[in-house]
Amino acid sequence: MGKSNKGSNFEREICKQLSLWWSDGKDEDIFWRTAGSGARATTRAKKGKKTYGNDGDIQAVNPIGEPLMKVCNIELKRGYSKHTITDLIDKPKKAKKQMYEKFIEQTIEENTNSGAKYWMLITKRDRREALVLIPHWFYKKLKSICVTLNLQSFVKISMNYSIYVLRLNDFLMAVTPKDIKKIYDKL
Repeated sequence: MGKSNKGSNFEREICKQLSLWWSDGKDEDIFWRTAGSGARATTRAKKGKKTYGNDGDIQAVNPIGEPLMKVCNIELKRGYSKHTITDLIDKPKKAKKQMYEKFIEQTIEENTNSGAKYWMLITKRDRREALVLIPHWFYKKLKSICVTLNLQSFVKISMNYSIYVLRLNDFLMAVTPKDIKKIYDKL
């Protein structure tokens, strides 16, 4: 299977998983891949133009998913098995920019273009579990409303900013759509 097929399959799997999570198992078609993985929105953003609902890798194709997209712009990365999140921890000071730094920077840029309050990066290496990376301020907001969210589930990494990392399945078990909607209602 080619690299782009792996990424496309992963994007479809995540969209289905998020849809089922958002709908309590009732609907697998709430979120879907943005056209060209958000390329149109990125190109238009460089010209100072907005493109509604097409930033990032996932969009709400059903209006009931809109709160998640307003709270959190989501980027997806699949493969890259030679690179790990630990590259950010043990990198020498003068080393070139690490792949995960590039992923995070792209995610932050897409988030800025989208206007969403927070960002989320979901990654999956070959034969590994999917991980979620979120910024410190999103973790703090979630922690203030999610009783089941605990720091032991997260690994905190500090670079120029702090990010928290945990397994996607753990995140989806700890954070409920109701929690996201509470954040959305306060936007």
